[in-house]
Amino acid sequence: MSTQKTPVNNTKLSDKELDHFKQRLNQERESSEATIRELKESLNSLNSTADDVQSSQDHHQADLGTKENRKATILKKIEKQTEKLDQITIALDRIETGNYGICIDTGEPIQKERLEAIPYAIRSVAAKS
Repeated sequence: MSTQKTPVNNTKLSDKELDHFKQRLNQERESSEATIRELKESLNSLNSTADDVQSSQDHHQADLGTKENRKATILKKIEKQTEKLDQITIALDRIETGNYGICIDTGEPIQKERLEAIPYAIRSVAAKS
């Protein structure tokens, strides 16, 4: 699928709306960064207790498997939050270039309701389907 080149300053949003979404995106970024920090702390905690578990012969193999599953879950959540941060950065860049709120596939405006729900959206609902 080829992506259309969106011209600079093509947004249909007012300066007030852009400021609103910029604020929302910055809040989302702060939230994601905090979530990543918390997840990394949980992972570090699991890793430090894993050494204790491995040195103890009283623990069952299932306990080790459960810890590995929790680690995998945490790593997946960190990956998702990192992807979200990348999308937020792209959205903030699009505000600066005047392309925010414009679908990268169709060149049409993204519905404001969609941007309220997902301020880092780069595709309209129709293009996403």
